[in-house]
Amino acid sequence: MRILVPVDLGPATDKVIEMTEAQAKAFGASVELLHVTVPEPDFVGYGPGPQHERDQVACDMKESRRKLTALKERLIEAGIEVSERMYQGVPEEKILEEAKRSDIDLIIMGLARHSFFYRMWVGSVGEELYRQAPCPLLFVPAPEDAEG
Repeated sequence: MRILVPVDLGPATDKVIEMTEAQAKAFGASVELLHVTVPEPDFVGYGPGPQHERDQVACDMKESRRKLTALKERLIEAGIEVSERMYQGVPEEKILEEAKRSDIDLIIMGLARHSFFYRMWVGSVGEELYRQAPCPLLFVPAPEDAEG
């Protein structure tokens, strides 16, 4: 069994990793951690911004990679086979691509708490995955005190 765990490294991440550990142990599953970052402006048709903005993006990506690696190590210490991937792009598109490419059996992800108006205008990654995922989804709610 293979479990895909897309993480935004936000408030629900610790709970998502706890649930992932429990499910992976229960089913003897391997885990693929996935983090998708927003593309740099020049990837989506805009010219590159000032150097300080590009430096900040690079710094943010380095920090995200460090956090993702720490999550991987946490699961490895629990005796779980883990791989990690980090992409730039539209989160729901990259998650769906990875689920299909890696023949995933289950997706476990955090579910941020947003207002009705936010969901109406912006939508949510979870809602898009609910419509198109090639496998079952397990949503882990963000902690009550999480902003969103």
